[in-house]
Amino acid sequence: MGAVLDMSDDNRSFVRNSFLTFSRQVTNIVIGILLLVVLARILGPAGQGKYSLITLLPTVLLTFLTLGINTSTIYYISKGEVKLNTVYNNNIIIGTLLSLVSIGLGAVVIFFFSEKFFNETPHVLLYLCLLALPFMFLREYFQTVFQGLQDFKLFNTAMVVNQLGILAFVAVFVLIFRLGLEGAILAFIAGNLINVVYMVYQLKKRHKLRFDFRGFSWEYLRKSVKYGLKAHISNFASFLNYRIVIFLIGFFMVDSAVGIYVTAMNIGERLAIFAASVSNVLYPKIAAIETEEERNHLTSLVSRNILAITFVIALAGTLIAKDLIVTLFGEQYENSANLLRIILPGVALLSVEKILSNDIAGRGKPELNMYLSIFNVLFNLLLNVVLIPKYGLNGAALSATITYFVSFVVKIFLYKKVTNEPYHRFLLVKKSDLRLYKNVIRKLKLRY
Repeated sequence: MGAVLDMSDDNRSFVRNSFLTFSRQVTNIVIGILLLVVLARILGPAGQGKYSLITLLPTVLLTFLTLGINTSTIYYISKGEVKLNTVYNNNIIIGTLLSLVSIGLGAVVIFFFSEKFFNETPHVLLYLCLLALPFMFLREYFQTVFQGLQDFKLFNTAMVVNQLGILAFVAVFVLIFRLGLEGAILAFIAGNLINVVYMVYQLKKRHKLRFDFRGFSWEYLRKSVKYGLKAHISNFASFLNYRIVIFLIGFFMVDSAVGIYVTAMNIGERLAIFAASVSNVLYPKIAAIETEEERNHLTSLVSRNILAITFVIALAGTLIAKDLIVTLFGEQYENSANLLRIILPGVALLSVEKILSNDIAGRGKPELNMYLSIFNVLFNLLLNVVLIPKYGLNGAALSATITYFVSFVVKIFLYKKVTNEPYHRFLLVKKSDLRLYKNVIRKLKLRY
């Protein structure tokens, strides 16, 4: 009976954390969409395309050079195998050093390759945006400390602070001082800085963490890199799978085309909000659960319901795509609507794949995700190189959806092999799930 009670308490905690993450993510998305709308209307498609290309470079460098230490942070903190202050010290030192390396690498990329991939983009702004990298590395490493602690209130608040900070500085630099694209880049840097300051304050206040050079641990660095690199290669490949298209559109087409595509892509990715919320909670939870039965039950419950919910949202998004895009961004972005319709089915499948990927990684098998992610990048690259020159932006959107579909099919096969769960158990909604929805709705009505 005690075990059942504990499991019930754990489930309530999981649902509570997922709902908390979802509610904060909704706030984050509202702010993010408002930021997109402001930049899109003020900068126009060409300016929006330049902004996306400029900020993409440090984001790629960040994702490439984290070495999986962010993933290891979640894993080792959730298991309680390393002292929290040791993780904190290591993350600050390694994050700072890696950010300096990434700035140097970014400068080399700009100097030698800017004419090919950033031919219409002011080079001085590319160099300027590299200054965000120290704050981006620390942001990434600090957020995963909260995630490993399963402190999702602060984890999600930090995400809101980041978006809100960028939006506030956009209002100052772009709307008030009329600095245009330069102001948008300055706002991007300042927003990341504010977020890091907030997280350092909270880590000191809530968890009494103090930085000390002498607290650096070579042993933990070795462990974290050894575990993290497997997940890191997978995460970086997944990131390239989602973002390489922006570079290719910039290479084959013009910056205004990048702006049109990025608008559709950003709206489409908002569909994954609920899946991302649950996924962020699921990874440390799976890592901490000891029995296979509990892991399988939890992930199957989450996976099948995420699939149903995201497909309903995708269908609704397809029906209102044109009105949504034109209302938010204006007539000049009307072509984004058709791209959104093409992308949405793939994004719905991607939402479920993220859930299954985090389960597999939480079981200590991140290499399975890595192999599939590498295949996805190569497959997506091939599709884009063939389809973009022939079909333009529609080809880019179609490449994404085809890749997401193939990846989804392979991932559900891998998950079944790892867990021996029947396909229907983690893909098809059950009657008991419908009763769960009714109970949740009833409790929400009583609460509000």
